[in-house]
Amino acid sequence: EAIKKVAERGNMLVGAGTVLSVENVKIAIDAGARFIVSPGLNTKVVDYCVKNGIPVTPGVATPTEIETGLGFGLEVLKFFPAQAMGGLKTLKAISAPYGGVRFIPTGGINASNIKEYLSFPGVLCCGGSWMVKSDLIKEHKFDTIATMTKEAMDALK
Repeated sequence: EAIKKVAERGNMLVGAGTVLSVENVKIAIDAGARFIVSPGLNTKVVDYCVKNGIPVTPGVATPTEIETGLGFGLEVLKFFPAQAMGGLKTLKAISAPYGGVRFIPTGGINASNIKEYLSFPGVLCCGGSWMVKSDLIKEHKFDTIATMTKEAMDALK
């Protein structure tokens, strides 16, 4: 429902995250999502998205998963859970043989480490849920979310 409401506004590129099945993909796309993000590399989800021209960014944490993504023609992959898997040190190590792949680290990214991640050329961007906690959304504390997002952006300067 949230995807539908935001997509109907027409002024944002809306995607769906934590997509775990082909059924989830279909529901998200029908609601107006224009891209899909998943925590892992579910080959059924990726195959469906690729065959249907839906941009997809699956999560990876190993060279085998990176190679599976490459086999689908993907050039951008989510590195998840970034910090729990060893952080930037691990990302640099596992990505070294795959020069053409860019990564979106998520999971444990925060204001204190985002700049370090973004300094690595293999990182396209970072995901950071610390700025948009679910309780803040439920309580309609959008000013707090805006402040936290500004603080994150300021940390990059």
